Amino acid sequence: MTDVIIIRKFKPRDFQKVLDIEYQAFNEHRPDLYMQFYELNADTFLVAEWQGEIVGFIAGIELNGIGKVFSIAVHRNYQKKNIGSILLNATMCTFKSKKINEVYLEVRESNYSAYGFYKKHGFVSIGVQPGYYSDGENAVVMKKILY
Repeated sequence: MTDVIIIRKFKPRDFQKVLDIEYQAFNEHRPDLYMQFYELNADTFLVAEWQGEIVGFIAGIELNGIGKVFSIAVHRNYQKKNIGSILLNATMCTFKSKKINEVYLEVRESNYSAYGFYKKHGFVSIGVQPGYYSDGENAVVMKKILY
């Protein structure tokens, strides 16, 4: 990729593209949640744009002074191009600017790729949430301390 990746806040016009990427990557989330994220956490709901196309997103939320990465996904045609890292780092910077020191997330036990991605970015496993996903699979709960 020689062109610049633009990271910007989600806008309502991005909704369908975010849903398309979401459905490609997961089957757990409800579409109405994304508009709620936008309305309640606009600063930490970001999209990655390349040549005018939305190619990834991250939905971060803040709950009582604690950050959470609810969802992050990159379109399959743009994976392994550092876009996920750029999105995650941008969200961590936003959390830091809001004086948030702890960020949590859940990842499927079987998703070794995502687990490794988060570990590479400083998240550590702090436990397991049994039966977290609708198919009964456990989630590994991960945490990162921001300084």
